[in-house]
Amino acid sequence: RIMANRSWLTKRHSKLPAITCTPQCSPTSVFTGTSKEPIKETSIEVDAPEALKETRTANGTLHDSQSDAETWVLKQDELEQAFQVAVNTTVGAMSLEPNLKEMKDYINEAFGLPEQVSANLWDKAEHKQPSRLKLCGKLISARDIPAMDANGKSDPYCVVGIILESDRNRDKVKTGHLVQWKKEGFVTHVFRSTTKTATLEPEWNEDFELPIDNLGEQVLVIEVWDSDEKTVGVSEIKGAKGIGAFFKDLKHTDDFIGRTFLSLKEIQPQGGPGTLILHSHTAKHQRGNIWVYLSMKGQEEGKISLTTKMDQSILLFKALVMYEAKKGNPNCQHNWDAEMSVVAKELLTRHTAYYGIDETHQAAVHLSVLFDYHKIFGVQPRRFSRFLDHIINASGRKLLSVALSQSGASDSPGDWVDKVLGALQGLLTEVYDILCNHLILMDVTTTSGVQSLTEWTQVMAKLYQLDGLVAKLPVDRRSLKSALELTIQTSVEKWYGMTSENASQISAVSTLKTVSESCLTLCETIQSSIRPAVKKEADVDYLVCYIVSLDKLLSPAVMKCLKDWDYKDVELANTSYGIYLNIKHMCDVAKLAEGNGLQDIELFSYQRWFKKVVQVWLTVALARCKEKISKAVQVDQIASVTDGVGYSSSLVDTSGFLYQVVEFWNNLGWSCPEETYTFMIELVNYISEAALYYVEQIYTRVSNQSLLDNNTGKFTVTTQLCTILNNMEYMQQKLLSQTSTNVPSLLKELNLQTSFERLQREKGIGDQAKKLVENILESAANDIEHKITIVSKQFGEQFIPTISRFISDIVNEAEGAKTEQILNPLQAYLNTNLKTLSSNLLFSVFRNQLEYIWMATVNALSKSVSTLPKKPNQKYLYQRLRESLEFLRGFFNAGGEGLTDEQLKTEQYKVLLNDLDLMCLSTREL
Repeated sequence: RIMANRSWLTKRHSKLPAITCTPQCSPTSVFTGTSKEPIKETSIEVDAPEALKETRTANGTLHDSQSDAETWVLKQDELEQAFQVAVNTTVGAMSLEPNLKEMKDYINEAFGLPEQVSANLWDKAEHKQPSRLKLCGKLISARDIPAMDANGKSDPYCVVGIILESDRNRDKVKTGHLVQWKKEGFVTHVFRSTTKTATLEPEWNEDFELPIDNLGEQVLVIEVWDSDEKTVGVSEIKGAKGIGAFFKDLKHTDDFIGRTFLSLKEIQPQGGPGTLILHSHTAKHQRGNIWVYLSMKGQEEGKISLTTKMDQSILLFKALVMYEAKKGNPNCQHNWDAEMSVVAKELLTRHTAYYGIDETHQAAVHLSVLFDYHKIFGVQPRRFSRFLDHIINASGRKLLSVALSQSGASDSPGDWVDKVLGALQGLLTEVYDILCNHLILMDVTTTSGVQSLTEWTQVMAKLYQLDGLVAKLPVDRRSLKSALELTIQTSVEKWYGMTSENASQISAVSTLKTVSESCLTLCETIQSSIRPAVKKEADVDYLVCYIVSLDKLLSPAVMKCLKDWDYKDVELANTSYGIYLNIKHMCDVAKLAEGNGLQDIELFSYQRWFKKVVQVWLTVALARCKEKISKAVQVDQIASVTDGVGYSSSLVDTSGFLYQVVEFWNNLGWSCPEETYTFMIELVNYISEAALYYVEQIYTRVSNQSLLDNNTGKFTVTTQLCTILNNMEYMQQKLLSQTSTNVPSLLKELNLQTSFERLQREKGIGDQAKKLVENILESAANDIEHKITIVSKQFGEQFIPTISRFISDIVNEAEGAKTEQILNPLQAYLNTNLKTLSSNLLFSVFRNQLEYIWMATVNALSKSVSTLPKKPNQKYLYQRLRESLEFLRGFFNAGGEGLTDEQLKTEQYKVLLNDLDLMCLSTREL
């Protein structure tokens, strides 16, 4: 809600809530466990009646504005005078109209005079029989009329009269003409012009007046005829007198050219030109155009001076405003749209017509009265804008020029002129002060707020078209552009001070973060909504003005805050990073503005302020990331978060933590090449360290909880083991610059290629930087791979005891048992576990793990062979073990789908095979 009373604002504005402060970007969760909650949206809401209890006068003293409202009331004699004006208008302009009763009822209700008083005033006006309205016109010219004579020309003249709307469609009217209607009594007054000979484009420029009996129900008729007379005079018929002469002039041999109808309700009382289309009797064909000027006036208007008419108009309009404002909203008259009812508009229209008041003078009256109302209750700006449209026309400028030159002089046109002039000067001051406070008065983050700002800007732009008014202003405000720039600067300063006060928190850094968020929100609103709206109304770039003003306020505050900040206080890293992002995004928006006036903006050097803080951000980011990784691993149930092959929650969380670091880098957007190189290397080191830290934590989790141990007699593969290996493999693949898996490369996510190219282009060190980054990531990936190898070996070694028991059973089988049958239990055991691995492991991890299980199988066989007691006649036993070895090799090869021969024929396999071959030989063969 806009409080137009700027004085109240001066005392109260510091206690109002700040503008809506919703941060657009908040990837600061890289420093904290979760993103900070955005500031709750608030907008300025003022209780208007309460606010109006206190206002400031020009000298700054407080007084009760309720008394102001009471003074804006007509005295009894003024009210009766205004009532008399309304009554005279009604009786004079509407006495024959059917809706007279409705108008009388409205006037009685609006003025609220005692019944007897109002009845006496009505009687007095009706007995006085004030004069009727007159239609004043000028026949100017006609064009494109048809030729009616043999020479290809016409001898046109016009006949003008007024008929009732109800008679317009009668058959006599459709086929007849004004002279006939005059004779038959349909027309009482008729005007005939002179005849212009031998032309199709006659020029008359002749004035006429016709009395109006019923403005709401009558129609103007203009006929054009072709005369067959050689010379014709002018005849004006009034009543019965002169009818014979008129009929002598109008021969039956004259040819009808065309006619036009125009409802008197469509004629502006103040007057204006217009072109009317002539039609045939049937109205099916156009017969050219006629250009006329039409207006209305009261027949006795010349008896009343302009000053008296204007003073009466002021009283009448003020009385109607008082009534209409309360009628529109009985509980609150504040910030009124000044929209009058249909009946009130009708009364005002008849009044201006009856007294001959033109649009300029009428607009001056309305502006003066509404401004008085506005100073107490407030009026929406669009209404002032409409009235100013009439005042800034040629006649309005002339009126203002006279008023300015004669204001206060003894020969001044009257008090109403001084009143209008004072209203214009006061409105200009009022608009300037409102715009100086618009960021506090209006919630410009809303459509209604932007609309209010636009409308007040329109009012100011129109006032600045009145040169005489502007000439009295201070030099620095004599152009619309400079004045608007000053209002924007002032409003930004006040808004910034209010926002800073409302955002005051424990630390200066926290306060600045809240303030910068508000500044960013406003900056984005300016670019999207306010800037184009203001640019359309005036040649002012609001965004440039805002940035220039904000630079003088925000830049020193941020630099001082960072200078005084203790860099050991890592808790404030998140807050300072938020300030950095807000300023960065503001500068990005500011670059969309035209360059004028932004070349020396200190705000654009914001990265220089934060140079020392980046190292703190990186250190804190790594520490926070490690803390969150530890918590994620602790609460991890080591279960896939998706169906089938998947990863556990700790990997998903850790990927999110690393992505926050990636977002931190991408949002940082550092511009200096040398500093970018340094920060980039540190960032990659931190990311690699965080990835290794996760692998260590998940490995420790495995070791501490003995997930690799199984004391049930048989080691059985679990999905937990598979998930852990998948997690570690994913992290290793993420660090590799090129990977054949679907795991997104961290190098690509960091979007470092652009930085490499810029470093190469500007400093020639792009290739060097890229190689160094790849080496750092590759080294970390190798460390993770080493850790995966350790886990995989331990995983495979868990199979040895169980496989050894199966081999012991094979050895203990009686001689003659078939090897394939003996191996069925071992084959079933391996098949079950390998299916589990195949279903839950990444393919690359499964291939590696399969190799370690094969190595465990060979190891178990070797141990069994080495522990066999040396007895005679054991050749069959060694042959069985050899056959078992070859059978298992085929099992792990899986027809070429499993391990390759190279992977299967390990060194231990070769030694075992050779030993078994030797043991199968007889002594003689040996």
